[in-house]
Amino acid sequence: MVTDHDHEQALEAEETDEYLSRSEKKRRSTAIQKIGEELASFPISAIRSFNLPPDLLQEYEELYTITKHEAKRRKMQYIGKMLREVDIEPIKARIEEVQEGKAAQSADFHHLERLRERLLQGDKDALNSVVESYPTVDIQKLRQLIRNAKKEMEKQKPLKSSKLLFRYLRELEQG
Repeated sequence: MVTDHDHEQALEAEETDEYLSRSEKKRRSTAIQKIGEELASFPISAIRSFNLPPDLLQEYEELYTITKHEAKRRKMQYIGKMLREVDIEPIKARIEEVQEGKAAQSADFHHLERLRERLLQGDKDALNSVVESYPTVDIQKLRQLIRNAKKEMEKQKPLKSSKLLFRYLRELEQG
């Protein structure tokens, strides 16, 4: 049974949903501003893939031509104002998607670096795991790269073969 008191509380709740305090408005606009700054940290080619409105995209393109600090700050303020008028959720989701992709790439990179280090230290288990994991591996080429990289390290020469070994492991991982 709904009483008058419950009805009044419901009306107050609706009013508070629509009414935002000044502090809450500032918090929201600051959060949107930060999203705009995160977006600005991407190269312009990546920003084009975000499906932004043309006028907002143009502002980001202009931002990349600005060299003065204060001018960039003002431009970011203006971009933040424009972002408040746009649905921000798809942009946030896309930023997170891109950042997760970068994190996965970074994890793969570190995995391959550790594998290379284990191979250079003479770890037979690492060599066996490479041979088992990648059936297309050219074992002779892999051993030659390892041997050359070890020689370069001993003679304190530039690590050309070590880099080639990393590239070869990355090719195996991708293909």
